[in-house]
Amino acid sequence: MDYRLGACLLLERLKENNMTQSDFARVMGVSRQFVNKLLSGERKMSLEFAYNAAYRLNCRITDLYVLEVVRKEAE
Repeated sequence: MDYRLGACLLLERLKENNMTQSDFARVMGVSRQFVNKLLSGERKMSLEFAYNAAYRLNCRITDLYVLEVVRKEAE
């Protein structure tokens, strides 16, 4: 059994922290357009970015995405 990243939960974490996309972009040192691409699913966070985002949003890395279970067929 493996996992893959599903929907991005960043918007929910931002709301919990009363933070706008612009605020988050500024804190993370990225553009608001990049944050928007994360929210839309056009881009995925790198592990380094996710670690820093989780730290700044006071959550776990696993709180940033829905984790989908991928079942492998027996080999």
